[in-house]
Amino acid sequence: MHPRARTRQGDVEGRVQDGIVRFLGLPFAQPPVGDLRWRPPAPPEHWDGLRVATQFGPACPQFIPAMFNLRTKEKSEDCLYMNIWTPELGRQARQPVMVWIHGGGYLYGAGSEDGFDGARLASHGITVVTVNYRLGAFGLAAPPAIGANFAILDHIAALTWVAENIEAFGGDPGSVTVFGQSAGAVSVRGLLSAPKARGLFHRAIMQSGGGEPIAAAPKTHTSPPKAVTATVELFDRLGGADLTALRQVPTARIAALSHELSGAVPPAGQVHTPANLVWTPVPDNDVLSTKDFPGAPTELPIMLGYVTNEVRYFIKPTGTYPDATIEHMARALTGAQADDVLAELRSHQMTTYEALDQLFTTAIFIEPSLAALQRFSHLGHPAYYYHFDRVSPGGHRTSELAKHSSDIRYVFGNLDPADDYDQTDQAVSDAMQSAWTEFARTGVPASGFNWPRFDPSAPKLTFIGDTAQTRPMATTKLTEIIAAQC
Repeated sequence: MHPRARTRQGDVEGRVQDGIVRFLGLPFAQPPVGDLRWRPPAPPEHWDGLRVATQFGPACPQFIPAMFNLRTKEKSEDCLYMNIWTPELGRQARQPVMVWIHGGGYLYGAGSEDGFDGARLASHGITVVTVNYRLGAFGLAAPPAIGANFAILDHIAALTWVAENIEAFGGDPGSVTVFGQSAGAVSVRGLLSAPKARGLFHRAIMQSGGGEPIAAAPKTHTSPPKAVTATVELFDRLGGADLTALRQVPTARIAALSHELSGAVPPAGQVHTPANLVWTPVPDNDVLSTKDFPGAPTELPIMLGYVTNEVRYFIKPTGTYPDATIEHMARALTGAQADDVLAELRSHQMTTYEALDQLFTTAIFIEPSLAALQRFSHLGHPAYYYHFDRVSPGGHRTSELAKHSSDIRYVFGNLDPADDYDQTDQAVSDAMQSAWTEFARTGVPASGFNWPRFDPSAPKLTFIGDTAQTRPMATTKLTEIIAAQC
């Protein structure tokens, strides 16, 4: 007999593997197609009989880079599906719930990716949920006539479904942690800023994202957000602003233009950074507040952090980078502080690539995350900060080191020795799974010791190298120079 659960929409049947029950491809909203394109997600429809939930749902349309293994070949605007892994079914289990929002620059990815398989994390007594959401122009277009932030509304719809149904899957709707990496972390921050999300989650984790704006970001709102400007161009190239007609445009046409207008191709003389990306959430004082975090009470605990060599995911050690690239990137990322930044970088014996790594990682990830940490603490949130530095044998072999996204497989426990992981990696993964699940359970991360809560008078962080340990928080001169611009 296969495991079954009852949702408000109907009965579902999953499968058991290695003691973990999994339900795949569960719809949490109606397909956002046709007249529902560029609208808030509608509640899912009911079904009669038994729905077999053993296959992942389609991913949102995207041009998939080789490093993404989505575990589904189907791509469709009909993409609003979630997956659940749980060690126990039924209301009596009352397990903490962890809802994962994937990254990919709002252009790529799906909750079905192999690195996000929730079985090992669920074995810690957690109900794990991974979700899809609308990407690119499908989820982040901002038509002035009807609103914006459809991707964030998709997250809220998924959390609403969790609140209404997760007890049947062994989860406690009163103990929900949202966690995400990169664009997923930006989405977690978006949920903190979304009044409609208040009460739907109780803890938040942001991995390599979700910080304050970068130093060179405009300090005023006199210009429209990039997503708004790109939407105007998108609609113009599709034939006009008649939404009835635009909702009939073939998916492939929108997907192609979405990618073309995305900012994924860097300007001349620069390298790609997330700061170039166009399709991102828009603070609109409707879905997303422009100040503070009305989606979260002040007692809500927050964990955030970064990895040492974030840039090496985006630009590879095997590439060729002219010296002029450093100056172009310093001016693009640090604005008025660029001369001081360049002087600091040149004072060290580094290759151009190493200097790009330091510049990019500090300007895009470290300084913004530290600024966010200070802000969360000032607002009264219990905040915990980490620095991930573990380099696997494979990371050493490729010289990609602790690159952006390298922490994900450790968190989910999805390490494969064939992919150049060893026993130290497994021990680090065990410690990180312990910390993440204990945070979901109690609001305090722990991995053999309780991680230090951020205290601005004596700041400490958790450093995750070959082991996890508490260290005093120290900023580099480069970080301090960049912070002076903010």
